Amino acid sequence: MVDISRELQVAISTGKVVMGFKEVKKTILTSTPKLVILAANAPKWAKEDVEYYAKLAGVPVFIFPGSSIELGAAAKRPHKIMALAVIDPGQSEILKLVEHA
Repeated sequence: MVDISRELQVAISTGKVVMGFKEVKKTILTSTPKLVILAANAPKWAKEDVEYYAKLAGVPVFIFPGSSIELGAAAKRPHKIMALAVIDPGQSEILKLVEHA
């Protein structure tokens, strides 16, 4: 089983990760991220919006089992994170989340 928090931290430090709803949406539209992660408590309109564009781009979406506060804590940030996109996983194995989902 993949430790989400650990792999997310490794991806942030060794790869390229974009955080925030607007940035994630822009990233999906302009380039193709490897993975999109949404907090479980993201508003319905935001989930539908991101999932729609991700499906069109062929990007897998993983629903983080915690809240946006917990996703922020997992990313070692002092704020809430509703969505993030992994552009380059670096040395992490975060893409295995999609295989287990």
